[in-house]
Amino acid sequence: MELVQYQDYEEYKKAMNTVLNRTVEDFVMTGYLLKQGRDTDILKNSGYNNVNEFAWEEYKLEATQVSRYIRINDRFSEGGYSPRLQEHYKGFGYAKLALMLTLPESVAEELTPAYSKSEIQAVKEEIESEEKITDIEVILEGEKEEQRDLNNLEKAINQICMEDPELYMKLHGTVRTSVGTEPIKDVLAPDGDKLYSVRPQGCGRIMLYLNDEKDEVILQVVRQSLKERYAWSDILGYLVLITEQEDAKKNWEDLFGQQYPEKEQIAPVQPKKEKRKESKVVKAKPPKAQKQEKEKPIELPNDIPGQTEIEKDFPEMLPEAGRTPEIRSDFIRAGQHEEENCTSAMPEPVEIVEKPVDNSEQMEENTRNTEAGANSEPVDKSEEEQNPAGSNRWEYMKTMESYKMALYMAASVKEMPHMMLNSAEYWKEWLETEVNENGEEISK
Repeated sequence: MELVQYQDYEEYKKAMNTVLNRTVEDFVMTGYLLKQGRDTDILKNSGYNNVNEFAWEEYKLEATQVSRYIRINDRFSEGGYSPRLQEHYKGFGYAKLALMLTLPESVAEELTPAYSKSEIQAVKEEIESEEKITDIEVILEGEKEEQRDLNNLEKAINQICMEDPELYMKLHGTVRTSVGTEPIKDVLAPDGDKLYSVRPQGCGRIMLYLNDEKDEVILQVVRQSLKERYAWSDILGYLVLITEQEDAKKNWEDLFGQQYPEKEQIAPVQPKKEKRKESKVVKAKPPKAQKQEKEKPIELPNDIPGQTEIEKDFPEMLPEAGRTPEIRSDFIRAGQHEEENCTSAMPEPVEIVEKPVDNSEQMEENTRNTEAGANSEPVDKSEEEQNPAGSNRWEYMKTMESYKMALYMAASVKEMPHMMLNSAEYWKEWLETEVNENGEEISK
């Protein structure tokens, strides 16, 4: 077999691109042929009922693969129904096109073959990130006063300069010492292509596509699927306005109302690291991102029945660090305050006749303690007197603090039939059930 010898890297890369492009063309052609089998009667005398059956029996192509071939043709072929790839998408390669299927067409059409697969993946992540944020959340962010009267391009440039002070410093020096748009192209898009994704407060994600070979820049407001076109001179005009002071750092501080962040000096003895190639995609910073300190795990009392299940299924019941535990509002009837003991939240009737045992004096004393507040000092009785074995659940619960009572009820609710939760008779029987000193039901 004759081996092909390549003179240099450029010749080798050209050969590789030719093969990859041919593969993509073949992929588009395959999608076109499958569409012919789907949309015409070409399979009439083949013995196959449809194109999926034909593709599987003849080529072991599953229905999902057939669908992918067809979608590639729909999206990237000329006119959406052709054996030929659109001119704009030549040079991407199959892997990139397959990934670009997941992008909105308005985004994919602005990318160029210069974007790597990982950079296209980063664009995809930016789109998906914005989709997770609701319109209400964006409105609640509220626009910044200094950005309110800016157009979308000016908002984007303002946000870029605020998030990247070093880039602002470069632009400040370039704008004040040069003429025309070419110098700022070198700063904003040093590798020719650059995509800035930013989230001006109260506006949502804006994607700014820059290409130093084009006279215009493309801006897309993702949430509105709005695409605007500007000239490089529009960017320069706004940069002139925000670089008017001679002192670049003071200019940045006055513009954004915060102290310029100084980078830590690296000791000269450290070896200089090799500079990595910058990505063509600059991701947006999340709004009001704050570093949250890791809180210590909350310790619960170890004498609550079903405690493990409570921690797992009722995390909202856990008290916040440094705060007195409170009962959730949905455990409290309308018109009552959360500070009230949850005995007042029990369904009526609350007066339950148990056994003809004369313990009214003890009940009155416990009731006074309960009404005085969940956090008051417990009655000075022995544990055996407070939680007598064989008493009913109502008597057992009245010896608890409000938070423990809520946790005990939450654990019990999980085991109750859903249709019985609104039944007063069911709750009455539940309260009258005999329990042991641990609150566990006594088997009869």
